[in-house]
Amino acid sequence: MKILVVCQHYYPENFQITDICEELVKHGNQVTVLTGIPNYPQGEFFKGYDTHHHRHEIRNGVEIIRAREIPRHKGLFHLAINYISFCFFASLKALTIKRDFDVIYAYQLSPILMVIPAIILKYLSGKRLFLYCCDLWPESCESFISNKSFFYKVIKFFSTWIYRQSDVIGVESEDFLDYFVTRHQIDEKRLLYIPQFADSSYLNQKFDEPHENINFVFLGNVGKPQNLQHFVKAFSKVRTQTKFLVHIVGTGSFINELKEMVIEYKLESKFIFHGRHPVEEMGKFYSIADACIMGLTGESIIGHTIPNKLQGYMAAGKTVIAAIDGAANNIIQSSNCGIAVSADDINALSQGIQDFLDHPEKYKNCGENGRRYFKKHFYKDQHIKSVESVIKILNRKEADKWIPYLKIEH
Repeated sequence: MKILVVCQHYYPENFQITDICEELVKHGNQVTVLTGIPNYPQGEFFKGYDTHHHRHEIRNGVEIIRAREIPRHKGLFHLAINYISFCFFASLKALTIKRDFDVIYAYQLSPILMVIPAIILKYLSGKRLFLYCCDLWPESCESFISNKSFFYKVIKFFSTWIYRQSDVIGVESEDFLDYFVTRHQIDEKRLLYIPQFADSSYLNQKFDEPHENINFVFLGNVGKPQNLQHFVKAFSKVRTQTKFLVHIVGTGSFINELKEMVIEYKLESKFIFHGRHPVEEMGKFYSIADACIMGLTGESIIGHTIPNKLQGYMAAGKTVIAAIDGAANNIIQSSNCGIAVSADDINALSQGIQDFLDHPEKYKNCGENGRRYFKKHFYKDQHIKSVESVIKILNRKEADKWIPYLKIEH
């Protein structure tokens, strides 16, 4: 099949859509990606990429077409300009792109505006659209826009309209199925739960480098929704003779505020900020980790997202300590791979950390428990097969008759 993928982010930016597209090519499909110019998360174009270079290339069998966009830089205003610029220039590109594809596949991160070029292509080509939703809108913008404001209502209106243009919507969490029905009035027959995946190469590796301290490691984007502010407060309550360190590997919009909090709570000797590192270097941080930490604010349905890092932590065989609600909390508890407390319960989080430090033997099997659960639910092959199943149905002449019978087993 010929598949046209639309996503604002692609290699060398670190998103799963790159792996998905390359796997689809390995399965015999022809894949073309309409994307932007890489500048996430720093807000500056990656070396070798700009409005004049690498606008059209082929990588690992995937044809990549890059629309112009204005880089993110810093601040809410520049972020909004970045969002709008990709939507505008990619929509212009959609008017001239070759329309010999069979299906359109929109991989929707933030913002939801990135789907508009896919909708334009749907109506220009008469082909069907599969949308895989990683970020819920308008909820994803509640951290910087009041949900009672007029602007928020406008975003909500357009979000509902965009979601309704999709023939099938895939979601990463079962908790989102009811959300789409009640919030956006999407027919439940057009909704599918398709879990995300992580790099399974971690499954057979040993990450147990000898070290003196007990090390807690966080890997990934450092934004306010990641709830690391609660971990600072929780670690400030820990009372123990055991030497421990907290390693923050990554950067993001909340990194400066987080560093200020560490100073405010007098934890400078406990927190180490390593900055951003490429995916290839994650192994060395897993090797020193006794437990991996993660959080997500529980203020809205966004708190029910299953962060990608959970699968990564489980594949690496690490005990997980999380302050999170919803499906991710359920997964950690049902798999017995660590400690999961409510997103806003700082006391319970502190007690969990204290217990891990005082009784490490209680958690010696958590890593293998996590790997066992991963093998059953989060393999990349399972995700790719699910995506292909949807695309094959949408490529049928009478797809509307078959969509209600789509079933994906996990």
